[in-house]
Amino acid sequence: MSRLRNGQVINQRYQVLSFLGQGSFARVYLTSDQKWRGNLVALKEIPTGHYSDKEYAHFNAHFLQEAAFLMRLQHTGLPRVVEFFAEGQNYYLALEWVPGHTLEQEVTQRDSVSQVDAMDWGLQLAEVLRYLHSQKPYPVLLGDLKPANVVIDYQGRLRVIDFGVARYASPQQAREYALVSPGFSPPEQYQAGQLDERCDLYSWAATLWWCLHPVPLERYRFQVPSLLDLRQDLSPAFDGLLLRCLEPDRTHRFHSADQVIQALRGVQRETNVRKVSSPSEILSALYRDQKKKFDF
Repeated sequence: MSRLRNGQVINQRYQVLSFLGQGSFARVYLTSDQKWRGNLVALKEIPTGHYSDKEYAHFNAHFLQEAAFLMRLQHTGLPRVVEFFAEGQNYYLALEWVPGHTLEQEVTQRDSVSQVDAMDWGLQLAEVLRYLHSQKPYPVLLGDLKPANVVIDYQGRLRVIDFGVARYASPQQAREYALVSPGFSPPEQYQAGQLDERCDLYSWAATLWWCLHPVPLERYRFQVPSLLDLRQDLSPAFDGLLLRCLEPDRTHRFHSADQVIQALRGVQRETNVRKVSSPSEILSALYRDQKKKFDF
């Protein structure tokens, strides 16, 4: 399928400005919203012409329902879905454009990522997962969390920009055509069948592990090693948290994003306590505490 041309208008509304990139199942363009001039929109184009009849029926049955649900999501870590529509053999998802650079770009530009930064990023992403997984009547699975799908905006906040594959985790919904990202997708995502929130927790931990040691995780064949031998500055508690989420057997992982957030905050508290280690620092901290008691 050929790319959309710069200047081309889709759905009598979105004028293509540039091609942003291509993923496993969609192309993304930066467009200008002619309805609201000046607004920039990321337009995701999902071709269906290559689908078999069975694949198309499966995709068509769920896309409209799920896209309508995505429009109702409101979280600071997610771009707003403007609208969705079909044109020809293609489906389109129009999302708020998030300026910034990806987490993947941020990591590759640094010499290394500190544990403090990794924990801050992890908490922001886990909050997004907790929001999605708490949706009713069924949790919404993000499905493809990885550094290339997360943007750091100009305020330093993390935004998950690619959640077009997010979908319900309903008991009736078998994942016959699961999208996978080698190294970031758990073993169960390579198989047909029911997925749950723990697949997102695996991808969450794989994202942070890669940020701390950016090598291809697929080389480990789901036996991801401890980072302690690779990074002497990391705490065993944080390393253990990541490894638990990276268990190949999902029954051994944390069961919810809420559990991950509680564990991560515990590691943050432990890290903050360890920062005050020298006698002079301890005395200084005690002095500040005592002074506060007598300041009126």
